[in-house]
Amino acid sequence: MKFVKAQVNGNDFVIVNSENCDINSLKVKSIADRVFGIGCDQVVFIKKVSNDYKVDFFNRDGSYADMCGNGLCAASKYIKKIYQEDSNEINLLTSKSIYRSKIEKENVSAFFDMPKKVGNVILTGNKHIVTSSTNLSKLNELLKVYSDCNLHFIDIISKNEIRMKSFERGVGWTLACGSGAIAVAFSSNCKGKINIIHEGGKSVVEILNKQIILTTIPKLVFEGSFYD
Repeated sequence: MKFVKAQVNGNDFVIVNSENCDINSLKVKSIADRVFGIGCDQVVFIKKVSNDYKVDFFNRDGSYADMCGNGLCAASKYIKKIYQEDSNEINLLTSKSIYRSKIEKENVSAFFDMPKKVGNVILTGNKHIVTSSTNLSKLNELLKVYSDCNLHFIDIISKNEIRMKSFERGVGWTLACGSGAIAVAFSSNCKGKINIIHEGGKSVVEILNKQIILTTIPKLVFEGSFYD
């Protein structure tokens, strides 16, 4: 099975063309295992559908993820190279939505509708809880209450810069989280461009009136064959 390893600010992915590949949770866990497999936070399966691309995201534990912000950006870079896509604007079809991405040199931007907030949960396609970094000691308690959410612990540096640390459902601690960056920026109630400082690097979230844009620099690290 051919694959490409990619990463966005240390949030790493194994990307596979799923057109001739069976998808199941055991295969995902085998691929994602950092000792016995390739190793990654998420496995991304891609298939071309007409002029668009179907994308499926799986967490390291084999569970399905409805969306992944950094994964959308990494998938766009993969599509540009592996499929030799002519257009710099790509439509990515997930299980629940269609997302548009735009490639400009090294940068990839993914476009999102404005998140919604239900109680303490911010919905960006995934569920997120944003809280102060002072609550890091309450991780286990938060995991019990919000077991189906990604958790983000933040420090507000200034009105346009926020530092965050992420614990993702089905993965654990990650060096970056793209959909989490959107949730964090949204929770700040700011407008314009906000620099999000992850443990693995920086992304930019731009908040417009009816849209949020995530901009990252995905990197394709290496490609190879996985002997399943």
